Amino acid sequence: MDNYEKRHAELLAANADLLNEFHAHLLASKHSKKMAAAHRDRLSFFADVFLADYCNVPLAEGFEKIDDYLGNWFIRKAMWSDVKTIKENIATFRAFYAFMNASGRLADDRLGELEETIAKESGIWLRHLKRYNDPRIDLEDVWDFGGDPDEPLAQAGPKNRRLTNPANARVGVEHFTIMCSGLVVQRFGIPSKALPKLDDLEGAGHWASCWRCDLAGSDQASGTWYFLFTNARTLYSLVVPNEDGNLVTLIELFSTILHHQFHLAGHQPLMTRRTSFTLVRGQPRSLIGSQNELLRNTIRLFAEPDPSLDRLCEELNRTVMLSLPETSPDMAFLAQLAVDAPHLEEGGEPHPNIIPFSPGARG
Repeated sequence: MDNYEKRHAELLAANADLLNEFHAHLLASKHSKKMAAAHRDRLSFFADVFLADYCNVPLAEGFEKIDDYLGNWFIRKAMWSDVKTIKENIATFRAFYAFMNASGRLADDRLGELEETIAKESGIWLRHLKRYNDPRIDLEDVWDFGGDPDEPLAQAGPKNRRLTNPANARVGVEHFTIMCSGLVVQRFGIPSKALPKLDDLEGAGHWASCWRCDLAGSDQASGTWYFLFTNARTLYSLVVPNEDGNLVTLIELFSTILHHQFHLAGHQPLMTRRTSFTLVRGQPRSLIGSQNELLRNTIRLFAEPDPSLDRLCEELNRTVMLSLPETSPDMAFLAQLAVDAPHLEEGGEPHPNIIPFSPGARG
């Protein structure tokens, strides 16, 4: 294990201990299981992706990074970033700071400074979010760092923000082939007969691009639906929530969670990307049979006391599958990454896999 891998493993281990303690504190403070798990999941993404992968600092020392995170990185990197999720993250940080103060890890005066930072900067974070999502505003003009958060957005001619990047940036168009179950077709009102039929999984593209999506369940209280995405080659599976009933939102969140898994496996995907997908129908019996087994395990795991999605997926992918030579989806996933990783180039030319590269463009 090289120094980077050793340091990264140490960061994740330290983060896990603190996240578990924070979660236990929330439950002891009479937070609901659902709310405690949501706080933990949001803080885990901040700690294990942003702090560990990009800042090389543990959660216990990441207090100075909230402005960079919510005012810039989260807006650019988290496809689910919106006003609601930024406000939810603010609530999570406040709960975490209060826990750190109560446990003696954060002095009263430092707690006051952090609360002041949130009060002062939250309007700027929301302003940056609005500007980033406004196609009239050029990308390099989004991060104005300062100014009145209530100032109207600048009026500008129409531009395609998604194609405006620094000249040295590489833009990957990430394409997925998604096999939809009958329940998914019904949930999103998709005319199934209009979908092309896929019988040959070998023709679906790179192994990391072909997934089957099925409905795992719903939470009527919150209006959240949960979908199971299972990789056709490795049976590696992700449980993805969806609240707005929008299929594009669901697949974009799936793509972001998948990239998180690539990071955790030590694989570095592109810094910038766009996601496209093709919906298909097909009845590969072995894949459907395996996914049905994984669905049963998903429902069982949802019923356990701590229904954190991170932990659920971790346990799900440890399921021994007789159809896999590597025995479990997590081992199959790592094996495939080792021999045929996505997001690669060969000799300066695009590698024919999940991401075809194109040079950065200026609008």
